[in-house]
Amino acid sequence: MADSEENQSRYPQHDAQKAGAGFPIMRLVAIMSLTTGGIIDYAVGAYKGKGTGEQALLRQIKDSIHKDDIVMGDRYFPCFFVMGDLQSIGADGIFKAHSQRKYDFRKGRKLGSKNHLVIWKKPHKPDWMTQETYDSYPDQMTVREFKIKGEVYVTTFQDHKKYNKVALANHYKQRWHIEINFNSLKTIMSMDHLRSKTPDMVHKEIAVHFLAYNLIRTLIAEACRNTERLPIQVSFKGVIQLFNSFVSLLSFSADCNKAHAILLHAIIKNKVGNRPGRIEPRAVKKRPKAFRRLNKSRELEKAEITKRMKKNSNKKCSSAP
Repeated sequence: MADSEENQSRYPQHDAQKAGAGFPIMRLVAIMSLTTGGIIDYAVGAYKGKGTGEQALLRQIKDSIHKDDIVMGDRYFPCFFVMGDLQSIGADGIFKAHSQRKYDFRKGRKLGSKNHLVIWKKPHKPDWMTQETYDSYPDQMTVREFKIKGEVYVTTFQDHKKYNKVALANHYKQRWHIEINFNSLKTIMSMDHLRSKTPDMVHKEIAVHFLAYNLIRTLIAEACRNTERLPIQVSFKGVIQLFNSFVSLLSFSADCNKAHAILLHAIIKNKVGNRPGRIEPRAVKKRPKAFRRLNKSRELEKAEITKRMKKNSNKKCSSAP
């Protein structure tokens, strides 16, 4: 976000960056529907400090998770307290296992090859958690762990006959669509760098971005309602381009209902391919411009440039005949 004093105070930059050479950083956790791609709820916080971790932010919006919901997340979420929250709500979860945790499939109740039920014991109370909240969790809980194609998964689905581990792993692969949706927010909707200079305006800017995003997702869901096409099979970028081209037609058409129907029919044609397990390098082909990184405050840099210019000017004057 914009490098202002108010933003730096609320959302400080990374410790490794010098003052004036970095940008404020915000951590954001959102609950997104896999069916429609819409954002259900979200929470924001600083990148460090008490109650600013991803698990703590998820706890702020856990009321948006309901019974029989299936929650999927990355490796950071499968911990005792998150799994306990899901079980208390009546929801289920599928997560990739944390890389630092050891998983021994020789222990627990064996369900099959690399597939077992184990008991997790309640860890010590974290500093940020109140004693009342800590006491509300059970002393232990049973979770299922399984391994397939080198990846370990953690889930609350304990019935291995009803919920085959291959089917669960394939379902987790659908989480790739969520990553694509967040990428659409940051790149297509230009949310990668927020321009507001105060925290309150930053929060409003995020809300407006999400509102516009959900409106597009609502339009896609409406177009797919009476068809066999799923909303996640429709190109988000293509729909934005279509909508922009239809704005004048929708605004000035004598028959808005007909124009709206034409738009919905056109949206269905923007199909994207099924790409499970897609792997892309975290690299770009386009070369950056040949500017060095600013590693100090802009004021100090400008002062040094001015000093060098004066020094060079004095040298030229002294060498003149």
